Amino acid sequence: MPEQLVLDLRRTVPAFLDKWERGMALAGYLASTTAKREDCIRSYNGFLNPVWERLERGLPLEDFPALMKNSGGWADALIQMSHRHRLRGVTPEMFIGCFATLVQAVEDILQEMDAPDKRKLGAVRIIRRYADAAITLLVADTVLMGSDENKARLDASNRQLTLEKNKFENIFACTSDLVLATDAAGTITEANATAQRLLGELLCVGQPVWSVLGLEGSSIGEVLAYYPPSAQHEIGIYDDIYYFELNIAPLRDVSLASKGYLFVLMNITAHVRHREVLVQKVQERTAELETEKTRLVEMNITLRNVISSIKREREEFHEELARTVRQVFMPTLARFQREEAPAVRSAYADLLGDQLLRLCSGQSADDDARLLRLSPMELKVCQFIQAGKRTKDIAEALKLSVETVQTHRKNIRKKLNLKGGTANLFSFLRTRTHSPADD
Repeated sequence: MPEQLVLDLRRTVPAFLDKWERGMALAGYLASTTAKREDCIRSYNGFLNPVWERLERGLPLEDFPALMKNSGGWADALIQMSHRHRLRGVTPEMFIGCFATLVQAVEDILQEMDAPDKRKLGAVRIIRRYADAAITLLVADTVLMGSDENKARLDASNRQLTLEKNKFENIFACTSDLVLATDAAGTITEANATAQRLLGELLCVGQPVWSVLGLEGSSIGEVLAYYPPSAQHEIGIYDDIYYFELNIAPLRDVSLASKGYLFVLMNITAHVRHREVLVQKVQERTAELETEKTRLVEMNITLRNVISSIKREREEFHEELARTVRQVFMPTLARFQREEAPAVRSAYADLLGDQLLRLCSGQSADDDARLLRLSPMELKVCQFIQAGKRTKDIAEALKLSVETVQTHRKNIRKKLNLKGGTANLFSFLRTRTHSPADD
């Protein structure tokens, strides 16, 4: 069905814009138009919407006589659009010519669709029927509006345009932003007062904008690749004495007939300087934190070493304690259990208790622990020596020979590790507050 091809035109807006612009340029209308892309799309939809609405509702399309009567006001949007363009200085002839190029673009799209020729021809006939009726209504509307009324409206429109032009010229001159206008090749054509004042000798109308601003690239195409119009860019001039936020606005977004660009630069030097100070402070603080981190790492290593040393010392202490218990306490305890004499058992018990107290309090117990190695008879001899008795007196008291007592004294010194003439057995035993064999 050809109607379906007409409905498919709703998805071909980008192709229509390209074809219509090309047709406007060939007809000589593009250089004079002030239309934006939005205006073009609005014209496209304003013409085709009445057709699409009837097809979507399943209604039959109107014949030419009904269209000529503007039944249902289907052409009102186009007629009102022609009035608005007339107030902007567009003549009726030019508006109808632009509309004819629009219709031609639509027909070209239909001819390129993938469909049988018969269906495409049917769709083109539908478009032409509506287009012929629309042109007839537009001409009739122009005839009905007298030349005096047209002239009055045009004069009022020109006055309004002049006021608007003056207003925007004042804005262009007074804005604190730098504004440079270029042609399609990127050559500067105009600059506002702020740009002239700040750029000074750098600025020269007729120069490439990238040369004046020190931008990347050597053509407008390369500049737009480095600085896409859809984004904001930070640049510096005068060897980064000044910093600006750069925005590039294609004039094509304002009018299809405009091919140049606006380069708008907002001075952000103060913000950049402040940012540099903040960055410096952050770097300094980061360096301080790195130093502190290094110090903490070193302290952590030291602490681990101390903990490791304490652990080793504790292990060594436990090993020494176990050795003392195995080598000294356990043998003495065995002798204590075998000894029948109460006095000797008491001496061993006192020595064991004293050594255990010293170990619990962390005091050195090596010297006193050696006393536990003495035999019961050697303990008795020590008791007499500690009391200051002579060898002869000890022999008589214990009913031993002097030689036997001398032998005991020699063994005692050996077990107590008292070597040399300066190591006095009496003095050693006197330093012990506790008698090794108290009864």
